[in-house]
Amino acid sequence: MTSPMTIPAFQSWFADAVPGDGLIYHQGLLGIDRTRGPSSLPESARSQLDRVAARALALAEDGAVLLVQRRIAEDRIAYIAIKASGDKPRRI
Repeated sequence: MTSPMTIPAFQSWFADAVPGDGLIYHQGLLGIDRTRGPSSLPESARSQLDRVAARALALAEDGAVLLVQRRIAEDRIAYIAIKASGDKPRRI
């Protein structure tokens, strides 16, 4: 298992990224891995992952990143943040 992404590392990537750049911020099953109880991650790693995932979602809601997933194996998914162009899509 790799070390979880940290908020400073995620923020640094976001600050330096240009539109179209992507970052894998987690590999595993995000919904399980960030939940106390079912997660097999140590508490500090789970908590750190939860903060990074929440930050990624907040940036996506602001239109700053796109969040995508790529299946790596049956029980392993890569969670990817892609820096958006900055143009917020119109909501219909």
